[in-house]
Amino acid sequence: MTQQILETPVHSGMSLVGQIRSGLATYLRVPESSITIPQNVDKYHDKDAPAQSDPALEEVFQLMWALNERGLSDSRIGNTALRRRPLTTALDQVLGDIAEELGDAPLQYTELGPEPVKTKYILRNLRESGLDIRQYNGVDINPASRETMRSELSSVLPVERFTYQQTLFEELGEREYRVPGVRNLVTMLGFEEGNEHPSAINRMLDHILEPGDLFLSEMQILSDGGWHPIFNFYQNDLMRRFSKIALERSRPHVDSEYGVYLVPLSLGTDGSPTMAAVTAERIRSSQSADDSIFVTNYCLKFALDEYRHLRESSGRLKVLSERTTADGSVVFQLTRKL
Repeated sequence: MTQQILETPVHSGMSLVGQIRSGLATYLRVPESSITIPQNVDKYHDKDAPAQSDPALEEVFQLMWALNERGLSDSRIGNTALRRRPLTTALDQVLGDIAEELGDAPLQYTELGPEPVKTKYILRNLRESGLDIRQYNGVDINPASRETMRSELSSVLPVERFTYQQTLFEELGEREYRVPGVRNLVTMLGFEEGNEHPSAINRMLDHILEPGDLFLSEMQILSDGGWHPIFNFYQNDLMRRFSKIALERSRPHVDSEYGVYLVPLSLGTDGSPTMAAVTAERIRSSQSADDSIFVTNYCLKFALDEYRHLRESSGRLKVLSERTTADGSVVFQLTRKL
């Protein structure tokens, strides 16, 4: 596996995808035309049959499930040599913040990108805190998740309170799914937010959230510990398999080498570069001197203060709390729509 930190950001006038392509081309010394960056949604559904699942999509869902199971069950993740505050402790703390914010008010739970392990953990915790969860609403472009989520959540929530929307996150605001008069707790967990430009995320939230609604996000961030936690995450076997599936769905039966690259981007926020962790499969060419690069994932990595500033930049969202692991590499951020 290759891992590399690139140093100089490319021009901010390019799109997010354009900057990633330009940066990789420069530092890997390959033509931009040899770099393929598929749309993010293409990894989670078949655009020719969006309502149908297949073995690859099932495995993608299972991999995300396994990642979350590992994150909650391994009490070493997030600790340092001197301090112990694993992922579950940080999550417990922010769930306490949610319970305090809501008091005895009922809520609707809307999950962008359903995954059963963390969802069951959260729902069980909130219900034990005395909260009345009127409805769960799963939102996913991957059709493989619906029946698994319905089955898995039946142990913590009555089945008649389960609903599901197969749609893009940014199109959720057009759907009539809300419980009238009930505050909506929207979650986006598992670093999914890092796949989009911050301005696109804020536009999406503006469209989905109503005043008083809450948004809970989970992000891997750049901490004082440096890049090691980020490289370690992308080196794990589950992320490597996810990368290979993304390649195989587009280009089956090719040999490739997995790589992780930290690419500096100019997002036009405060002038300083923002890093993106990019996973890619490098395909050796037998017909030319140039390799081709298939990008399987990219995720923005902010510093904590930068992440907070971006969330509040529209003036319509207020960060209520941030709970981090001991090493500062993962944050759960709770926000309220003003």
